[in-house]
This record gives sequence, structure tokens and C-alpha cells, in this order.
Amino acid sequence: MSHALTPRQREYLEFIRQYIQNNESSPRLEEIASHFGVTSPAAHNTLKSLQNNGYLYFGRSKFSGFFIRLIESYGLAETVIEIPIVGKVNKYGEVFEFPSGLGHFATLLLDSEPGELFAVIMVGEIPQEEILAHDVIIFEQGIIPGIGDVCIAPIGKKQFLIQIDEQIESRYTWHPLAFDKDNTDYFTNLFQEQDWQQETIPESFIIATALRLTRRLAF
Repeated sequence: MSHALTPRQREYLEFIRQYIQNNESSPRLEEIASHFGVTSPAAHNTLKSLQNNGYLYFGRSKFSGFFIRLIESYGLAETVIEIPIVGKVNKYGEVFEFPSGLGHFATLLLDSEPGELFAVIMVGEIPQEEILAHDVIIFEQGIIPGIGDVCIAPIGKKQFLIQIDEQIESRYTWHPLAFDKDNTDYFTNLFQEQDWQQETIPESFIIATALRLTRRLAF
């Protein structure tokens, strides 16, 4: 880092680190201000100093709310990028309004080209996978998925989140990510409606592979 931290700045960073570790999301600005017994503008000024000196990145967006990214924990090769949000996902894992421009999501990623990345935002929950509404899933195009990876692939003329079960030569066995005993009828009707009987799919059917899920940090 280019500048030494003041004692108060170190306290801010340590508080943010511990909060993220305990909650898997960053604190809201109001929570930081309350913790240190200061006003929100005063807390904002300290965060701004840390950002200017290269220790973190923070902001607010329509999709991620107020967010903080700790640059120091990732290394020099990682930079803040704005990933386009190009679709929504419902409780069945259907990707719709895709591809369309719905906004951007600020994040830090290592060794990925921004042009190959996009995100979708959950508008429903997939509880069996612990995926919540407003979660953002970041995908990368052009990479070969492995066993267990989550991908976007077609079911007929629609696109869904699927999970790769097994690779057989150049084809994959798979299942809809949201499939469970409670929605069997939905997927049975979907396969009939789309005249879809492909138990395996070729690599060329994979639209993109998920890199990670990011929980929305504020509402």
C-alpha cells in the first residue's frame, strides 16, 4: 500500500474484515457509523480515505445496495470491475429477460477478462441450493465446466440454470439446478412443452459457467 494506516483506519479495516467473516457480507454505512459512535458522513469520509489510499472500494448501486470490497485481501492482480447484469432468474432457475441490459454490479475478480463476464440476478429463491432472492451470480463465457459446476444452458427455447453431473466424452449429463420432489410436475410439463428429451448435452450448448454467487449486501 502507498500510505500508512492511521490507528482509526486500522480499526475500520479490522471491523470490516471481522464483519464480513462473520456475516458473509459487508456492513452497511449506518452500522459502521454506529459501531464507532460517529455520524454516517464521518464514517463515509474514513472509508473514502481508505479507498483513495487503495485499501478498499465502496459504493452503492441499484442491485448491490451499499457495498465494500477489501482490495488488500486479494492482491495486486485483482481490480474492481463493473459486470453487466443481463438477466433475471426465477425460483425454477429459468433465466429470462436474457440477454438485456439491467444494470451493472461492481466486484473484484482475478484473472478474468471483463468482456467474458456477465451476471444474472435472482428474483426468486432456490432454497435447496441456499440461493436467495437478490443474490447475484457471476458467469464466464468460453470456459469448459467441470462436474458439479452450475451453467446456463437451453431447455428447448428457454434458458435455465443447470448443474453438471458427469462428462461422457464430449457430452454432459445434467439436471435443472432447482429440481426437487416438490416441482417435479413443473419440469415434467416443461420438458413436454419444449419437446425436450436430451438426457445429455454437448459442450456447445453451455452458454456460460458460474464463477461465484454474491449475496446482495443491503436492501
